[in-house]
Amino acid sequence: MVPGQEPVRRPDGGTSPFGLAGGTAAMTGAATLAAAAFPASQTSARLVVLALAVGGCAATLTDPRTTLATAGIGYLLFNGFLVNTRGELSWHGTTSLGHLLVLGTATGIGLAHRWIRAVRADALFDTALQELLEGMGQGEDDDRRHPGRS
Repeated sequence: MVPGQEPVRRPDGGTSPFGLAGGTAAMTGAATLAAAAFPASQTSARLVVLALAVGGCAATLTDPRTTLATAGIGYLLFNGFLVNTRGELSWHGTTSLGHLLVLGTATGIGLAHRWIRAVRADALFDTALQELLEGMGQGEDDDRRHPGRS
């Protein structure tokens, strides 16, 4: 790399300035939806709604730090407003640990989905590049066999 030159980034490797804001909005919307759809006694159903939102954000956000921050915000919203209805954060031992594990698993599945998409995109790009290079190589062989052609 030339000093002073910006590094080249892959199109899906950049960060969005609205990543964390969008993730926070998604978590807030999911928490609101879960609170409206399910009564306070159904914390498992509320957790599923939030886990789906966390997994979806993890699959779409491009920066892993933003993904982890979004998952953390989702847990805080879940604990403060969906478990404790007045916004108070508390630890309920193994129950809270289970909630963290569910949201962590959803984050991991979303990150794995994004990674698989990136690997497949790279493989498709590599295949297309290989076909292009092979096509160019065949054209050079034709020129050697037929010197009169240009």
